[in-house]
Amino acid sequence: MRSILLSLAELKHSASGVPAQIAAYIYSNPDSAAALNIRALANKTYTSPSSVIRLCRTLGFHGYKDFRHALFLEIASFGNQISHSERELRPEDSITSIINTITQKNVQVLLDSQHILDPDVVEACVNLLRSSRSILLFGIGASLCAAKDAYLKFLRLNKPCCVSEDWHAQLLQARNASSEDAAIIFSYSGQTQEMAACMKALRENRTKCIAITRFADSQVSRLADYKLYIAANEALFRSGAMSSRLAQLNVIDILYTAFANSEYEYSLRQFAHTHIQKPPYEL
Repeated sequence: MRSILLSLAELKHSASGVPAQIAAYIYSNPDSAAALNIRALANKTYTSPSSVIRLCRTLGFHGYKDFRHALFLEIASFGNQISHSERELRPEDSITSIINTITQKNVQVLLDSQHILDPDVVEACVNLLRSSRSILLFGIGASLCAAKDAYLKFLRLNKPCCVSEDWHAQLLQARNASSEDAAIIFSYSGQTQEMAACMKALRENRTKCIAITRFADSQVSRLADYKLYIAANEALFRSGAMSSRLAQLNVIDILYTAFANSEYEYSLRQFAHTHIQKPPYEL
């Protein structure tokens, strides 16, 4: 399910001008904003009703009425678990303050990601991985750490997989892939040009791509067949890089566990089928 508040959080950081202004107000004041009609919201944000409608359509709604109804439902379902303040670290912060801030930020990114991870998409990804000949893993920088973690996990289940630290080797891997393989691409920003190049090569070979990426419209998400979104805020570079890596590892843990469960259930069915006892012959 696409979260409105998380979409607004991404928009207020990635957009500029009027859209960012409206998004920031609604995100910071979801309860009071949901109670306002379109003209009142426009007055509060010093914009116009037409600007509010454009924002709603950017978020995938037909108009303000649909957006407002969905916002009411999300507030009722999650309360303040999604909309939360973002505390920046400062040079004068104490060790205790750093411990609390980083821990809270890491916990929050996992909760936010939980709200936007679609179970149907996860199931489709597991089915794709099970039916594939091998799993090809792609990532550079901090995302390469998540790719290596996935490599070690799937090897435990005797699933053929491949990862390379060198980007040029990853590109060759993509060019040599086939429709029988499955690819997992790690890119927090979704704009990593090296990953986009690999994905274009994979698409030419009809290799299905799973993208583990930021919850936002990006080049990587547009090229992917399946999107496993993570929620993270990189406004603060140091803690943003840490929380995004943690969110990627969490998605891998989910995929790995679902994959293992699926393989176990399949093994049980196969065992039951081959060892079923035939009823005694009756005269």
